[in-house]
Amino acid sequence: MRRFLSVAAVAALATAAATACSDSGSDAEYGKSLAGEPINLSVIASGPGPIYQPELLKAARAAVNAVNDAGGVKPAGGGEARPLKLIDCEASTVTDPNAAVKCAREAIDKKVVATVGKYVSSDAVVQAFQAASIPLVGTQVQTEQDFVNPASFPLEGGSPMLSAATGAALQDAGAKTVAVVTGDSPSGRLVPKYVKALLGSESDLKGAYYLPFDASADLTSHFSQIVGDKPDGVALLASTDVTSKTIVGLRQAGYKGKIAVVATAVSEASLAKMGDAAEGTIVISDYDAATNTANPKIKQFRDEIEKYGDGQIEGTEFAINAWAAVHFVADRLGTTKEISGPALMASLKGSKVSIGVAPDFTYGTPNFLKLPQLPRATVQFQVVKDGQINAPAGGEFTDLNELAKK
Repeated sequence: MRRFLSVAAVAALATAAATACSDSGSDAEYGKSLAGEPINLSVIASGPGPIYQPELLKAARAAVNAVNDAGGVKPAGGGEARPLKLIDCEASTVTDPNAAVKCAREAIDKKVVATVGKYVSSDAVVQAFQAASIPLVGTQVQTEQDFVNPASFPLEGGSPMLSAATGAALQDAGAKTVAVVTGDSPSGRLVPKYVKALLGSESDLKGAYYLPFDASADLTSHFSQIVGDKPDGVALLASTDVTSKTIVGLRQAGYKGKIAVVATAVSEASLAKMGDAAEGTIVISDYDAATNTANPKIKQFRDEIEKYGDGQIEGTEFAINAWAAVHFVADRLGTTKEISGPALMASLKGSKVSIGVAPDFTYGTPNFLKLPQLPRATVQFQVVKDGQINAPAGGEFTDLNELAKK
């Protein structure tokens, strides 16, 4: 006899598939000996789909394990050392547009003191945490509330700064005219505005081309048009799959100019797939290159990923950001009078931040894009050589605020 599910049961299964949440800290090998009450942290990431970045959650877990193994958080007001506990959630917004908000609500119900490394494009998520007086630390800057909400405390300039820097990096490398190639979405339509902000002249922007997010789409005609328009440089801002396909496609179509991409769209695996086509690609990053182990914090990141990581984790921008956010919050909680969301948020406002994988900054410092919650405008111009992303000599960062003054 065949049994059928009710409509309500089907809906419940769809919701469960759209949000996959777990308590990573409660069963962790590290921190079991710590007597203090666990401190809950949230991390929300986009679920399987075109922008899936599983290494974000893995890096956050590795950082939590490392903090707990080192003795957890020692409250400034005294008392037992407390372990971190990660409430992680993947939101498959393709199947459920409200999935990310459900993740946020669950985290709030579990009394998290912060959410770290958020990577979902949802203004409602930011507003939900703000209403609960819970700061979003190290959020991947995507949408308007990430830029302007007072509860948002990124560790980076995010997509606006990276977009602006692609054009500047191309011109710094000798390109005069720059074409923008990005995804066909509302946020993608804003990219040319950001790129234009740091070009020598607005007329240096030579067209904008909008690609579908579907990596299986035939982009041949797009590549032919770009090559035919002959820009000196291409500022490419798209998902990892589309970025890889576009770099290979442009080179196969005969494009000889320079290509700049953002670090969030490339990885060791994607570079391996692109092969020689990726050589010489300029990579704009908010953080020092994961290959630059001369930086003690990058070495610490790699060592902790190797020791505490959950499976193979690539040294991507998402992984570095999530790892740094967990460590930053753990350090800051050890200095607050009480361990709570409101106390942590109060300690962050206007404070100086040193995370080691990027230049120090102070929250509230103005930037040339006039986006109040972007804490810094420093990026690194990296380059792909022999299949690896390499930092510039000395690991220098470029200050986009200074470039904007010229």
